[in-house]
Amino acid sequence: MRREMDLSAGAAYSSSSSPPPHPASSRSSYATASALRISRPVKVIPLQHPSIAASSKPSVYGDLVSRWTEKVRRMTLTEWIELSLPCYRWIRKYRWRQDLQPDLISGVTVGVMLVPQSMSYAKLAGLQPIYGLYSGFVPIFVYAIFGSSRQLAIGPVALTSLLVSNVLSGITDPSDKLYTELAILLALLVGILECIMGLLRLGWLLRFISHSVISGFTTASAVVIALSQAKYFLGYDIERSSKIIPLIKSIISGADKFSWPPFVMGSLMLAILLTMKHLGKSRKNLRFVQAAGHW
Repeated sequence: MRREMDLSAGAAYSSSSSPPPHPASSRSSYATASALRISRPVKVIPLQHPSIAASSKPSVYGDLVSRWTEKVRRMTLTEWIELSLPCYRWIRKYRWRQDLQPDLISGVTVGVMLVPQSMSYAKLAGLQPIYGLYSGFVPIFVYAIFGSSRQLAIGPVALTSLLVSNVLSGITDPSDKLYTELAILLALLVGILECIMGLLRLGWLLRFISHSVISGFTTASAVVIALSQAKYFLGYDIERSSKIIPLIKSIISGADKFSWPPFVMGSLMLAILLTMKHLGKSRKNLRFVQAAGHW
C-alpha cells in the first residue's frame, strides 16, 4: 500500500512539473485572436518628400490670378463702363425732375462757400489764393466723373494746408517761386501714392492709428491754425511756425503793434456769425439763417 501511494505521488509530481508552452506558439495564438477581433481597415499613406508635396499643390497667387482672369472674362459692356466711369451708375438712375433743382441749389451754396474757404486754405499753406481756387474746383469736377462715394468731401482742408506749410517752410521761403513748384510736386506724389494704396486695398492700415492719436492731432492743429491766423484779427504780423509756444511768444512780443480797426471788424463779424447760428437753432422760423452761421 505504501508503494501505491508513492507511485500516485510521483505521477502527480510529474504532471505538475511539465514544461510550459513555447513562447512562439503563445504569440501566434494572440495575434490570431487579435486579427479575429479587429476587422477595421487600415489606410496606408505613402511618404512623400516635402518638395514633391509642395510642388504638387497649386500656388496661391496662381489661383488668385485665375479667379481674376475668369471674373474679367465674364464682365459685360455695362460693367466695363461702370468700372471705368463710375458716374454712369447714378446717371442711369438719376431722377431729373425731383433731384435736379435741389442739387443745383446745394451746388451753388457749396460753390459760394468754397471760394473764400479755398483762398484762405491756400494762404494757410503759404501759396497764392489762386491755387486754392484750383484745388477747390478742379477736384470736384474730376471726382464727379471718376468718384464712387456719395458722402466724401472733396477739396482742400485746414490740416492738409498746415502739413504742406510745415514741410515746405523748412526747405525754402514761401515767397520764393520754388515753394510753389515744390507744393505742386508734393501734391502729385501724394496723389500717386494714394492711387497705389487704393488699388492695393491698403485702407486697413488706418486701423493701427488709434482714435486718441487722431483726436489729439486734430485738436492741436486747430489751435495752431487759430493762433497763426490771429495776425489778421490783431492787425500785425506773427512769426510763422507750427508750434504753439513760438506763436504765443510772437503774439505777446508784437502787442505794441496792435491795430483797432481789424480787431473791431473781426469781432463784429464773429458776433454776427455766432448770433445767426444761435437763432437758427433756437427758432424754427429762422432756420434758413443757420447756414450762414457755419464758419
